[in-house]
Amino acid sequence: MTKLQLKLVEQVRQQNPVVLTIANMVTPDKVADGLSAIGASPIMSIAPQESLEMVELANAITINLGTIDDKQKDEVIAVLKANHNQKPIVLDPVAIGASHYRLAFAKQLLHNYQFTVIRGNAGEIAALANINWHSRGIDSGNGQADLHEVAKVVAHKYHCIVVLTGKTDIVTNGDNTFINQLSTSYFVTNVGSGDVLSSVIATYLSISKDYYAAACTATKVFSAAGVKAARESSGFGQWQVKFRDELATLNSSEVLSVL
Repeated sequence: MTKLQLKLVEQVRQQNPVVLTIANMVTPDKVADGLSAIGASPIMSIAPQESLEMVELANAITINLGTIDDKQKDEVIAVLKANHNQKPIVLDPVAIGASHYRLAFAKQLLHNYQFTVIRGNAGEIAALANINWHSRGIDSGNGQADLHEVAKVVAHKYHCIVVLTGKTDIVTNGDNTFINQLSTSYFVTNVGSGDVLSSVIATYLSISKDYYAAACTATKVFSAAGVKAARESSGFGQWQVKFRDELATLNSSEVLSVL
């Protein structure tokens, strides 16, 4: 059984780690607000010229491929090359199952650089496993494969931790697997939920030596905040506000009380 590191909830607020996110153009404000809510210090960049300084400043990095173009490719590669001290990196391969262009770039990155975590939905992780899956843009789509096995295949293939998110979240390093069944439909409605989670995971990686436990903990805390907010909300707009409030105030004991 995976032991969660719930002490990280308070440690993030105490240490205020800097998380560099190479964001997509759709959700940078949501990511920044989410990181600020949990106690991290968000920073974003689009200029390859400052990549070395940004990486030196950051405690962890998130690479999001949601609106990738040639200019952002240069930034991504510059950041990865500048990461000499091997600070933890999360790859969010947004919608790679829907675009050969995105999939090819994601595989290029994974072939050339080591990532700590890959965080994606079923369609995105299946694409990395070369599994036939019907993807629908940023949605997870559907297919017949065993998602637990798909996640393990990708973890072994790229020697990293995989966080496959959906109604049930699967976190695996290829040998150990953590299942998180906390979820709310608002995560699907809210464009950018996955983007925020990817950077939240990076935050937790930055203050723990046990990357697997940190990824499991971040996933659990994030979903607990969302579920708790849903129970106190009458609609989507209200949930968005309450979700950020929960991220900012949820403590370690409350995480376990959300069932």
